[in-house]
Amino acid sequence: MGLGNGCSCGPAQRRITPEGAPTRKVAHIVQEYPHSTDAFTQGLVFHQGRLFESTGNQGTLRELSLESATPLWMEPLGNIFTEGLASDGERLYQLTWTEGLLYTWSGLPPTRERTTRYSGDGWGLCYWQGRLVRSDGTSMLTFHAPDTFEPVGSVEVTLQGLPQDQLNELECANGVIYANVWHSSSVLEIDPTTGHVTAIIDASALTRAVSPQLNSREAVLNGIAVEPGTGRILMTGKLWPKLFEVRLETVD
Repeated sequence: MGLGNGCSCGPAQRRITPEGAPTRKVAHIVQEYPHSTDAFTQGLVFHQGRLFESTGNQGTLRELSLESATPLWMEPLGNIFTEGLASDGERLYQLTWTEGLLYTWSGLPPTRERTTRYSGDGWGLCYWQGRLVRSDGTSMLTFHAPDTFEPVGSVEVTLQGLPQDQLNELECANGVIYANVWHSSSVLEIDPTTGHVTAIIDASALTRAVSPQLNSREAVLNGIAVEPGTGRILMTGKLWPKLFEVRLETVD
C-alpha cells in the first residue's frame, strides 16, 4: 500500500483465541545491491529465475538487475497505482490499490494476458498451494482462485490472540506467509492455515542502513522475495537506494 491515508483500522481490542508467543528473529545484512530510488516498491518476487518488482504511484512492472539500479525491463502502467505481485511459476499476478483490477502477465518479457475485476483494496499478494493470497491493510487475508480471482476463503491474522492489521507486501515461502507491516521495520511470519503470527522479524538494520538517504516518510520497508531453490532472501523498501540480501537469526 502506498500513501498515508490508506487504512483506518484501529488497534485490536479483543482476544480471539489462545496463541503462544511468537519467535523473535533478526534480519542481518549479507549483501547490498543497488535499487532505483524512483521505485515505490509494492511487490517483489522471483519468477522463472528472474527478479520482478511492482511499483506504485506511477505504476510499473519491472525486471530488476542486482548489478544496476536501472531495470532490465519495465512496462509503464500510467496512473494505475499497482501493488502486490505474485508468481505461480508460469504467470505473474499484479494487484492494484483501489482500482479493483488484477493484471495477469505471461511470457518473458511479460505481456499482459488478461485483466480481472475484483472488490476491495489490493495491498500485498503471494501464491500458496494453488491460491493467491491478498492483503488489504486489515487483519484479513483473502484466498483467491488464480484463473478467476474469485474469493475461495479467508483467515484472520492474529498476534497472541489479537487481530494484526496493516498487513502490506506478502511473500509465500518456507511454509509461511511473510508480511510487511506498514510503516514498521517488522516482518511477520504467518501460519497460512490458522492465521497465527509464529515469528516476528526485526529488520531495523536495513532501515538504519538507508535512513540517511531517505527524504519521504513513506519510504518504508516494503518488499520481500525468497529465491526458489536457494532460499536466498531479498528485502527492500519504497524509494530505497538499496536492496538487501539478508540472513535470519532466531534470537530467543
